[in-house]
Amino acid sequence: MATTTPKSFVGRTQEYITSTQIWKSIFRNRLPVDRRGRALLVLSNVFLHLHPVRIHKSGIRVKFTWCMGGLTFFFFLVEAFTGLLLMFYYRPTVAYAYMDIVDLAEQVPLGVMRELHRWGAHAMVITVWLH
Repeated sequence: MATTTPKSFVGRTQEYITSTQIWKSIFRNRLPVDRRGRALLVLSNVFLHLHPVRIHKSGIRVKFTWCMGGLTFFFFLVEAFTGLLLMFYYRPTVAYAYMDIVDLAEQVPLGVMRELHRWGAHAMVITVWLH
């Protein structure tokens, strides 16, 4: 008489999730295990088609890439955060614009927020150019 071991909670949950219609609509086929199957998967998907099918190990070293995409994203986050904070102080009207910039440069200690936003923008442009 064959006995089956009961599935664990994780196994049952994984089986339930992978059998839902949403999962099947996102992941239509199993991941291929051979090179040809992976290449066909990449070439048949628009989003995956943006990346090469194969990458050599030397192509993903930090010395080769300098993490330019990651640095650009980091500077984008710096720009978004400092821009959001500056948005609460700066008033873009003819009467107040100049005085707000002077206050940001002189009243705020060392004008840190404005300078961080400015240098972050320069660094982001440079990293995008190098990327």
